[in-house]
Amino acid sequence: MDRCPALVTINAISGKWKTRILWLLRIDEIGFNDLRRRLKSVSAKVLTDQLRELEPDGIVYLYSVNKKGIKLSRYGYTEYGKTLIPILNELGAWGLRHEERENSGSS
Repeated sequence: MDRCPALVTINAISGKWKTRILWLLRIDEIGFNDLRRRLKSVSAKVLTDQLRELEPDGIVYLYSVNKKGIKLSRYGYTEYGKTLIPILNELGAWGLRHEERENSGSS
C-alpha cells in the first residue's frame, strides 16, 4: 500500500495535545483559557499552535466575539469535525481495554 488511510487519520489528529483538545471539545465549545486550565501543563503558544493546525483541516472552528472590549475566543467542532467524535470514543474505549489488559498481565 502506498497510502494507508488510517495513517491519514492519525496524522490529522496527532500531536501531543490534539487528541486531548479534541476529547475536551466533544461535549461543547470551550474558550481558550478554559482549555489551558484543563490542560494544565500546556503553554499558550503550544495550545495556539495545535488549535491552528486543526482549523485548516476543517476539524475545529474558532469563534471570536468582543464583549465590552474583551476578546472572547471559543473553539468547537465543525460539522465535518464532529465525524471524528465516534472515532475518538472508540479509540478511548480501546485504550481503556488495552490499559486494563496491560495491568492484568494478559498478553
